[in-house]
Amino acid sequence: MEQIDGFFTTGQMPLDMGKSNIVLVPKKEVPILITDFRPISVCNVIYKTISKLLSKRLQPYIPSMVSPTQTAFTPGRQIGDNVIILREVLHSFSLKSYTSHSFCLKVDLSKAFDRMYWPYVFDVLKLYGLPLNYVSWVKACVTSASFSININGSSDGFIRPTNGLRQGCALSPYLFILAIDVLSRLLQFLVAAGQLKGVKLSRACPVLTSLMYADDLLIFGEASYGEMTKLKEILDLFCEVSGQKIGQDKSVIWFSKNTPDFLRGFAVHLFSANPANGAEVYLGSPITANHKSDFTPLVNKIDKKLQKWKGSLLSQAGKLTLIKAVIEPTMLYALQTSVLPKTVLLNIQSKVRNFFWSNNGDKRMSLVAWKYVTVPKDLGGLGLKDLVKFSSTLHMKCLWSIVSAKEALWVQIVTAKYLQRSVIWSTRRASKCTPLWRSILAVRPLLKGSLKWQIGDGKSCRAVGQPWHELWDHFSPQNAAQRRLSVADLVNDQGTGWDSHKLIQAFGFLGALYIAFAFPSGPGLSQRSDRLIFTPSRNGSFSIKSAYKLLITDDVPTTTQHKLYQAIWYSPHILPRTRLFMWKAVRGAVPVDHVIATRLGKPLQGCVICGYPIEDVVHSLFKCPKARQVWLYSNLGLRSDALPDDMQQLLSSLLPQMSSQQLSVFATTLWYLWKYRCKEAYEGKKLNPCQVVRTSNSMSLIMRTASYAQGTIPSSIVTLDHNSQFLCYVDGSWTQNDCHGAGVAAVLLNRAQQLIQYQYTVQAASSPFHSELLSLKMAVRMVSNKGITSCCFLTDCKELSNVLNGNSGADSVEWRTYYDMLELIDLMNSSAGFSCNHVSRDMNQVADKLAKFARVNKLDRTGFTFPICCIPEC
Repeated sequence: MEQIDGFFTTGQMPLDMGKSNIVLVPKKEVPILITDFRPISVCNVIYKTISKLLSKRLQPYIPSMVSPTQTAFTPGRQIGDNVIILREVLHSFSLKSYTSHSFCLKVDLSKAFDRMYWPYVFDVLKLYGLPLNYVSWVKACVTSASFSININGSSDGFIRPTNGLRQGCALSPYLFILAIDVLSRLLQFLVAAGQLKGVKLSRACPVLTSLMYADDLLIFGEASYGEMTKLKEILDLFCEVSGQKIGQDKSVIWFSKNTPDFLRGFAVHLFSANPANGAEVYLGSPITANHKSDFTPLVNKIDKKLQKWKGSLLSQAGKLTLIKAVIEPTMLYALQTSVLPKTVLLNIQSKVRNFFWSNNGDKRMSLVAWKYVTVPKDLGGLGLKDLVKFSSTLHMKCLWSIVSAKEALWVQIVTAKYLQRSVIWSTRRASKCTPLWRSILAVRPLLKGSLKWQIGDGKSCRAVGQPWHELWDHFSPQNAAQRRLSVADLVNDQGTGWDSHKLIQAFGFLGALYIAFAFPSGPGLSQRSDRLIFTPSRNGSFSIKSAYKLLITDDVPTTTQHKLYQAIWYSPHILPRTRLFMWKAVRGAVPVDHVIATRLGKPLQGCVICGYPIEDVVHSLFKCPKARQVWLYSNLGLRSDALPDDMQQLLSSLLPQMSSQQLSVFATTLWYLWKYRCKEAYEGKKLNPCQVVRTSNSMSLIMRTASYAQGTIPSSIVTLDHNSQFLCYVDGSWTQNDCHGAGVAAVLLNRAQQLIQYQYTVQAASSPFHSELLSLKMAVRMVSNKGITSCCFLTDCKELSNVLNGNSGADSVEWRTYYDMLELIDLMNSSAGFSCNHVSRDMNQVADKLAKFARVNKLDRTGFTFPICCIPEC
């Protein structure tokens, strides 16, 4: 810490601190040339800490500093955006109706990070207006670099560079995109000055001059002698001042369909680029991917990984982990940037399914249907992805961006290209469009029913064609005026209700009558901005997880055993293989004699240990005489002969009532009982119940000890604002079945813990969090009405205190409570002496009892001398 503080005080970086080891990481599976390696700098901890602090300071400002055409290392922008834009551009280039002569140049900057001139980088930082002391800190970090080469694990040599940004330094990505953004800004300036034309896909489409993802650079322009020559001069000038060099062997150029051959030849010669041949890859995605054969490399890549793992003697739990950690992320990127044919997705899914159920390469029977395996864990599945539905989920995300994130560059382009005279919900599919646009239109019915506008000021939500009332999709705008009409425009001049004339004009007589009855006092406008809500998501923002859950549960019956599956998957001190075994037991997928005979049509053999004629999973693990001995000898002391004969009912009656320690013992005993049973059945080793109990108890103890060693002990000490003159405990009480409302309570005390006032009442709430929020709102109003300006409010709702203390945003809370949350923030900000802290539930018992009492008895009361010690239990 002293060295870090010393650097920020003096601005001097000791030479030893900047030393790095260069490790060459291969770019290809079989690297041959030196250019097939990427040099990564292994920096020391102190330097990495300093560079991380500087990069964190710069990161929030990056989106406003770099142009929208740069998507790398910029929060809110994604790599897939560039791929979408390029595909739309090349699609337009291929149409006869696109009459412009245009080109797209993919520029390969050779060793871009390593060639960047230091003086150029520092000048760029100053031009952006960054503070001079910050620039000096960055300069000290960059110029302190010195390298040794790491060869076969040992460092050798010493290099003192004069240019280049270290790949491995946290600052380098941000410095690079700021430095290369100058080129994008220059191109935009020349377009605005009329010296360049760029590329426009339609009349309303923004002008494209460049697209960047770090050093992956695309240049767009008019295929004319003048513009291409000008662009060549600009590229040469940029390379000269920044130190960059264009790799001609990897540069590629595309042309629009109507571009004459003589202009094509001139451009290829001028830029020394290779003409596109249809097999190009951009950011790891095939550009012209329209056929099944285009995705053969992806299928082969996944198949190669699976074949390699098949010989590794992996358990099923290990296979499950590898699928989630390796295969699904690989597919995620492919699905984000391409529209894979359904046959390709089913082929990959088949390979993954066979790998999961196989035994070291031998094909085995799938004991659970794949549609149940791909259900989320809390709904009874394993949480693997159904690739077809997951693909639809990602297309729903694109559709969500079109209706909510209109400032994104790719959204502006596709909107201008396909939605010039219509809205997304009513437009028909164009005869010629990209596969992505077809897929987006195909998922409209899936997303349409899950959208809702929360009306604030009514200015952002369109009155016609947007989901702010139940019958919104029955109306579509008939002209440009209706497309511009907002909900706020339908309100009368006094702001007290609807303007019936405007309402009839927009919706007709019957539609206006419906809206007037649905919202008798108008839309309830406020000063808040309107919000588009994705209703299945908790906070109203679209999430892939909630959208996938929405799709996957359409075809699979939802389970009512949520507590059972939560106990299996989320209880501590249980090994992954044991969790998987318990899931298989619930799903009837344990390979006992009854399951095998039923699946293969063979006669029953009976229990191999006791000779009972039907060996199902309950008999094997609970009703067999030796199994009964194991459970009786265990620490749980279970009388398994009295348990239900259905496995799901049996576990549902036991698991949710067990403590974490008991559940750990139960799960471990269940696993070792099965393991020793298999040894007796197939190896002839007799099952010893006492040995099973000893082994399972020992393993359970090891798991619990390891978990406790890694965990932290929660503190019961409450951090209070010592400047506050009063303390106010608040709590809410809510149940799913209580239709009369939630109980909310507040207890105001002075610093001596003496009662000043209490209040409890019943209010309509949609969730436990909502009841906590309403209780705090009531408390703030109560305190303000007494003229108190210095009070610390104490709640046992961690989420609420995090929002009020700035640790999370108001848009992270439940979407139904968003406007209440904003109102609460305003109330808290009304006095500088108001603060909110989190306390444990044990320390909030008084407010908790009052809230429950109010909910149960439906009472509303305010008092000053209530005997707190006499609060009844509810």
